[in-house]
Parts: sequence; C-alpha cells; structure tokens
Amino acid sequence: RTMKALLYWLAVHEVHARVKLNPSFGGSLPERTTMSCDDMEVADAIRYVMTELRRLSNTYRYAALTSCHGAQTSDANFDGRNLFLDLEFDMLRRQLSRHDIIVFKDDEDRITGMAIDEFPDVKFRERPDPDV
Repeated sequence: RTMKALLYWLAVHEVHARVKLNPSFGGSLPERTTMSCDDMEVADAIRYVMTELRRLSNTYRYAALTSCHGAQTSDANFDGRNLFLDLEFDMLRRQLSRHDIIVFKDDEDRITGMAIDEFPDVKFRERPDPDV
C-alpha cells in the first residue's frame, strides 16, 4: 500500500513538477484523473485556449501549439470540473514557452473560462538605433 501511494505521488508530481502547492492551503485537493492529449475533450479545451490566448493581445497572435505534455481532470471546488493542461507554445520564430493552464467547465460541460500560470514573453526583432 505504501509503495502504491509513493508511485501515485511520483506520477502526479512528475506531470506537474513545475506547479508548487500553496503552503497556506489548508483543504484537501480533489483527486485528478490523467487524460490523453488526444482525447476529444482535451482537443476542444486546447482549441479554446489557443483562441483566448490570441485574443489577449496582438503580441500573441502568432502563437502556435507545439506540444501537449499532459492533461488531467478533477472536480472543481464548487460546481463543474477543471481540466489541467501542460502546454508548450511557439510564440514567434521558435520562442518556446511552456505553461500550466486550467480550463474551467460548468455542470453542463461547457467551458466557462481559463487561467494561465504566467503571461508568455515574446521578443520581437528590434531595429538598430540610428543614433548609435
């Protein structure tokens, strides 16, 4: 039983090793279920994320998905479910940016919003300063 718990802990933390637990959190976490990145529900969530990311700013209009590193689902704190995605984007000309994203779904399985761990940084080509 201890070995099974250890293997489960390692599997969960390997997928989301970049996410750190809030030390002041006092509740219990809902159990997550691993999903395939090829699952239709995950594909719909990724499509939503890409649309919303591009709508956030003109800076992100060239963003493209390069890889889905993992997907999990669990019950939400109140109603509905959450999808936890570990996605990598090419923001512009091989500027790779990896992010943990949560997609929120309501009781009727409709996507209601998303959260991203941090905004991607995009560097554009700067023109040389003519005064230098």
